[in-house]
Amino acid sequence: MYKYYIYTADVCAKRIAKLYVATLLLGSLFWFGDRVFCKEISQWQVNPQGHALWHVFMGLNSYFANTFLMFCRAEQRDWSP
Repeated sequence: MYKYYIYTADVCAKRIAKLYVATLLLGSLFWFGDRVFCKEISQWQVNPQGHALWHVFMGLNSYFANTFLMFCRAEQRDWSP
């Protein structure tokens, strides 16, 4: 993905790639926090549900990755993405 990113000139496509990385990091952060601090977080009045947020961010991550790669493939085939 990085190689596609550095050779892509389109600003919108680069933004989608950045959203891919951001959702990957956020999802990993929520999962790790939920995994490490599970006992402490479960005693709070409001549980932020880190594992559920991980699923949300990984779903977005999958969408952004596929969208960016489809754009790159369309560029390679000289289509007008």
